[in-house]
Amino acid sequence: MKRIPHQTLFASIGAAVLVFACAPATAAQKHKNQEPKSQVLPLPPELPRALLADTNTLDFHISPLLKVGGLSAQIHQSLNDLIRDTHGETIIKMRAFVAGAGDARRVQAQTAEIFTDRKLPLPTLTILQVGALGQEGAQVVIEAVVSTRKNVNASGLAFFAGQNGDSFNQALQQLRNSVSAASVAPEHILTSTCFISQISDYESARAAIQSAFPNTAINVVQAVREPVNDAGMCEAVGQLSEPPAAGPVVLLKKSRATLVNSRQLIFTGLQLSFGSFLDDAHEAFVRLRRTAAALQPIAAPVEVNAFTLDAYASSALRKTASFPPSAFTVQTVEGLPAIDASGGIEAILAPGVRSAVSVAR
Repeated sequence: MKRIPHQTLFASIGAAVLVFACAPATAAQKHKNQEPKSQVLPLPPELPRALLADTNTLDFHISPLLKVGGLSAQIHQSLNDLIRDTHGETIIKMRAFVAGAGDARRVQAQTAEIFTDRKLPLPTLTILQVGALGQEGAQVVIEAVVSTRKNVNASGLAFFAGQNGDSFNQALQQLRNSVSAASVAPEHILTSTCFISQISDYESARAAIQSAFPNTAINVVQAVREPVNDAGMCEAVGQLSEPPAAGPVVLLKKSRATLVNSRQLIFTGLQLSFGSFLDDAHEAFVRLRRTAAALQPIAAPVEVNAFTLDAYASSALRKTASFPPSAFTVQTVEGLPAIDASGGIEAILAPGVRSAVSVAR
């Protein structure tokens, strides 16, 4: 047998060892240099644009103001507070008021996430940026319309559209007059929201509302950061002691109130308007009607609220609106959940009712 020289043998073994030693390093280096696969996160579910609820089951809640934490933390806590306080019952509509420089669109994202995680039905939503809330550090407050498991409004509800005044006190007095004209007992006002010019008047405003309507849930916000006057606006919802005799939906023109005893109500989210021209406003109203018609092709307006950034958008919406003036309110706010939006519209409608009955009072 032919002998292999030691030098040749050692050289062959060394080369083999070098190959095996380098192979893992080369593979590791190749793996290291590979770009990681991009992770595609699922989009949050889209919130419904409109929902139906039984009128006699409706209740109204407002989240408490929070003093600590950033906007995201306060949104998260406020949503959890509402879910806790409503005992897992179905939240039909939410209206969130956001103060400060945070991105108000976080409300929608967190609503979708939290309600989905808890396997709760998604609500409709209106998001409004306002000038300030009633406590230092507070960045969000959320109103909720809840469909309960009980018959709590056997005779129906009264919706009081925005009562305007040159001051908060005048607006509140207007609301008191309308409540009286609608024959609703002050203790039966369930919820009230007031837009004031200066948040420094928050405590006195709350006290005045509580004095007028002792059982109401109260929300007071400063509409814009730099108000041009002292004007105020107040709206409310109350329980009727007896059904309206004239029909399921009765408009009190002078009092700017709507008495409702229809079996169901439609609540829409905020439909945005882009631009301050008449055509822009008209298109927003068309989209609003389409949204409601997807649930019920025939519906009478109960309350329609428009929120705008300036007088031009307000004027366009007023001129274009085909809703009864007594049920239509326009309020200026600080911002909307889209950079290029100039206004937004939300509505409450009575499905299956062709038209409301109007009376003078």
